Amino acid sequence: MENKVSYALYVLQEPVQYIALTFMALMYAIKIYQLMKKPGPPEKAELKGDRYAGALHSLANVLRPWGMESTRSHPYFYVEFLIFHIAVALTIGSTFFIPLTPWLMTPLVSKVIMVFMGLAFLIGLRRIYRRITVPEIRIISSPDDFFAITLMTVFFAVGFVTMWLWIQGKPETGWMWLFFLMVTFFLIYVPFSKISHYVLYPFGRVMYGQVFGGRGILNRNAR
Repeated sequence: MENKVSYALYVLQEPVQYIALTFMALMYAIKIYQLMKKPGPPEKAELKGDRYAGALHSLANVLRPWGMESTRSHPYFYVEFLIFHIAVALTIGSTFFIPLTPWLMTPLVSKVIMVFMGLAFLIGLRRIYRRITVPEIRIISSPDDFFAITLMTVFFAVGFVTMWLWIQGKPETGWMWLFFLMVTFFLIYVPFSKISHYVLYPFGRVMYGQVFGGRGILNRNAR
């Protein structure tokens, strides 16, 4: 399918996105540079394990749902986690595929993305509900948590409708404009929000793994 759109939408889909993406990359580069300058976790106790093995073990924890009590007790939490993040990757990917390689966005590919968007929308609603109704989650939730998950949930809904109209051969609609306006906002907002946890995650897990790996606790079975 060809992406025949007005010049104004072209500007939003490409030049504006590139500027916003460059801004996000710059903010991340600064954040990563600042994190890299920080010293590793000090350890005064005698080392009883391998800090590096502990760091690797900790980094790979996301691939071991049985290693976390929440997902071990509730496997569907991990399924939700996978679906939600696959949907994020596909949705972000579609914002590049639509303007740059529209021929890849066939009806089949678009429908697959729609399925993940729809499921992620439902997961987002459930996460909002849990943040409101579960006391131990509500008490640790900041306004940014509520704003971020609500915005992501709306984004998936908008993306779902946008993909449906795209399949119908309508590359330029109000929904497409809203979809890319939201993308632009995300690129600027994300570096300052908790959505940027995927950048902070490796640093946190490495530090955690170094401490407990060095104490011979985290990587006990790996030695």
